[in-house]
Amino acid sequence: MEYSACAAGKMPAAVKKFSHGGSLLPVLAAIAGNTFWGFSFLFTRAALGVAHPNVLLSVRFILAFLGMNAMLLLGKGRISLKGKKIWPLFALGSMDLLYFFFESYGVLYTNSTFAGVVLAAVPVVAMALAALLLKEYPTRRQVFFSFLPVIGVIVITISGSAMGVISPAGVLLLLGACLVSAFFRILNRKFALEYTPFERTYFCILCSSIVFTLAAFRSVGWSFTEYIRPVFDPQFILPVITLSIFCSILSNLMVNYAAGRLSVFKLAAFGTISTVWSMFAGVLFLNEPITPASFAGSLLILIGISLVTRAPRGAVIQKA
Repeated sequence: MEYSACAAGKMPAAVKKFSHGGSLLPVLAAIAGNTFWGFSFLFTRAALGVAHPNVLLSVRFILAFLGMNAMLLLGKGRISLKGKKIWPLFALGSMDLLYFFFESYGVLYTNSTFAGVVLAAVPVVAMALAALLLKEYPTRRQVFFSFLPVIGVIVITISGSAMGVISPAGVLLLLGACLVSAFFRILNRKFALEYTPFERTYFCILCSSIVFTLAAFRSVGWSFTEYIRPVFDPQFILPVITLSIFCSILSNLMVNYAAGRLSVFKLAAFGTISTVWSMFAGVLFLNEPITPASFAGSLLILIGISLVTRAPRGAVIQKA
């Protein structure tokens, strides 16, 4: 059953706070943040030619953490935790790390194609969890069109490569990644009531910088010389600085801002834009081929997002 604002009567305060989903600024923030993430693989690929993945992630998040602190010192950001619990922020940061773990090992024990197909279901899982836990109810129309971006991601992923060996452990890990990603969106939305985008971004980056730095030192045998060596290579440090600024700081700030003003399933649908940009970045900068299937998949993503976000207002509300 669909619920409208009129049918439900008076909106709860929490829903009123998030009733700005139709405004332009959160939409632009979601698009921009996911666009940066879509181009991140280009810079990641360049840096991985020089250093271990854990070293890359460590340096990326340390630089991002330094950047967040620079914003604090310059008065461009503010953290005010007086009277607030700190564990929700660390919970967000922990879920971000769990997603990295499940996704990385899930791909290791399956393949990137299968991983892309499974993770394409995140918007649908997030929509279901939002209805159960946050009482955000999309209209039937929004539910129907929300499957178009999912199908588009699957089409693009399958058209890129063939399925390989898939182990049961890998499937379970990827399902874990899918659930963690959906729960992260739910928590991010819920905690947006109390914590600013800057506060949520700051603690997620803090957690990542600590854990990935420990992992990086373990990867290089706890040798500081080996850890710091790539930093002096322009082919490593320039892409990593770009990743830190655009794909860690700006992307997270913009998406966390949008999370407080767009419904969970709308924001999750915007997340599929990164797949489109990743594909076209490969075509533009790496001369990778574009197939009719991948082009059709991109159209499905864009059309689906457009139709979901054009749905009538008042569709996401508290049940009476």
